[in-house]
Amino acid sequence: MELSPDRKEIIRYLGYHGVTPNEEVLWEIELCVGQLQKAVTPRFVYEKFPLSRVRGCNNEEQLCFAGITVTSRNLSRNLQGCGAVYLMAVTLGPGPDLLIRRAGIEKVSRAVILQAAAAAMTETWCDQVNERIRLEAERDGLYTRPRYSPGYGDLPLSLQTDISRILNMPKEIGVSLTDSLLMTPSKSVTALIGVSQTEADCGRSGCASCSMSSACAYRAET
Repeated sequence: MELSPDRKEIIRYLGYHGVTPNEEVLWEIELCVGQLQKAVTPRFVYEKFPLSRVRGCNNEEQLCFAGITVTSRNLSRNLQGCGAVYLMAVTLGPGPDLLIRRAGIEKVSRAVILQAAAAAMTETWCDQVNERIRLEAERDGLYTRPRYSPGYGDLPLSLQTDISRILNMPKEIGVSLTDSLLMTPSKSVTALIGVSQTEADCGRSGCASCSMSSACAYRAET
């Protein structure tokens, strides 16, 4: 499978804001994309679970799905009106990490571009799997909400552990967690996607919902 990342996203990840990279950088981007397309082994896994809500000891809403309970105002807002949620995990495989490590020894500037291109390619793969889920929900007469990942807003990164266990990520897609809850291979993503019987705007998503967005050099343009 050939994944074609958004070049504008690659340029954004490289830190260009309102400036067009020179021809040498643009050439390097295409070179790196070509290398990545040969190296990636995209895989995914997802599963749908019923979603319910309970009130915690502080009368704070808690979300219950897949045998776990999560407290997050941001996620609760995202999933408002949803009766089920998909847990999703994707990866590009170990190839990008190997390319980036090798370039870090041979040519550091190329390693930086590979890192940006791989990040954009991961997002492209997420979008494709997300669309697969959207179409599956549509066949059931349901609507999906924007995906939401651990680490966004007030949703704790520790939720990675539960998602990894529930989806059996090491076996299903070859992704494991480090002691610091980062995924390996690094170009991997977990996310939650709510499904509802009604189409609705969940409010903020992505960069807009992240508590660090105002200080992040890589945030999406608004």
